[in-house]
Amino acid sequence: MSKLIIKIFPLIISLGVLFISCTNNRDDDYDKENLSNEIKNAKVTEFNSFYFVGNNSGIPSIFKYDYVNDTYKIFWHSDDERVMDLLVSPDYKSAYFICKRKQRLKSSQPAIEKGRLYRIDFELNKADLITQLEDGIQVIPFWTDNDRFTLIINSIDKTIASYVNKNIQVYNRFGKLLSDNTEIFDLTKDGYPVTKFPSLNYKSPNGLFEVIEKKDSIYIRQQKSQKEIKTKFKSKKILQLAWAENNKHLIILFKSYNVLTKNQTDQKKSILAIYDLQLQKTVKMFGTFENNRFVLIGDFLIFDNSFGRDSYIEIFKLETLTDFKIIKINGGCGLRNI
Repeated sequence: MSKLIIKIFPLIISLGVLFISCTNNRDDDYDKENLSNEIKNAKVTEFNSFYFVGNNSGIPSIFKYDYVNDTYKIFWHSDDERVMDLLVSPDYKSAYFICKRKQRLKSSQPAIEKGRLYRIDFELNKADLITQLEDGIQVIPFWTDNDRFTLIINSIDKTIASYVNKNIQVYNRFGKLLSDNTEIFDLTKDGYPVTKFPSLNYKSPNGLFEVIEKKDSIYIRQQKSQKEIKTKFKSKKILQLAWAENNKHLIILFKSYNVLTKNQTDQKKSILAIYDLQLQKTVKMFGTFENNRFVLIGDFLIFDNSFGRDSYIEIFKLETLTDFKIIKINGGCGLRNI
């Protein structure tokens, strides 16, 4: 009996391996078929325009690009105020921007005095003043989701110098204040207040893929087969991540160990990569700086590059993987600031 078991054991192992292999292949085919259907049925938003910050007579102002006419013009400008930050909602249907009249440096943190919060009404195509901001040593604005905009202002307590007041304001997309709370931090006991930002969307909206970070590598995991596809990127940190509406492309902006060239200035750059989920490979890469950002509108990838007076904006068409336009303004321009 034992001899019989010894003889058939290798056969059992072989059949088991074959069964697992067949199952994995079926799951892999299922993933590919699902993706093909998602790409075929994808509904892509029509690209009409986008807002950005540009230099106008030495003052950072809001510009608007018109895709139909392929032109851009000043949307909002003030001789007394400089645009500090422009933040558009993830679904690109609402936006806020922060202006300042005076800025100083204190405790190595950016400061704001006489600041104001404005909202852009996309339907009426105008900007409205929302509120006057309190003075602070640090301003941290971000969208929590498509419907909630969070504004955090840290300021030194006027009575006890070792206290930092963390004021947290939350607005809806229409400019209504939802909450206004202040937390007090004792620097000697609590340390400086830390802000938790919304997590990146590591999982695709259709649930077919997930981005996985292992040590310094980036993997793409398929849902059904759980197969992990290793990309060639050596990432120190993923800065931004987005899934294109065409269901075919994944866009990743990250700090990388890879150096595109041996030029010393390029070593400070990040990498913006377009990954084709169907071909399972990277189809385009751009060298950018860490503070640069991107936005996806329909079938277009829009991102800023360089910094300061040399900054500019690129518009890239995903369908054809071709450059569409580069926007350059004297004094610089960017999606959030310059």
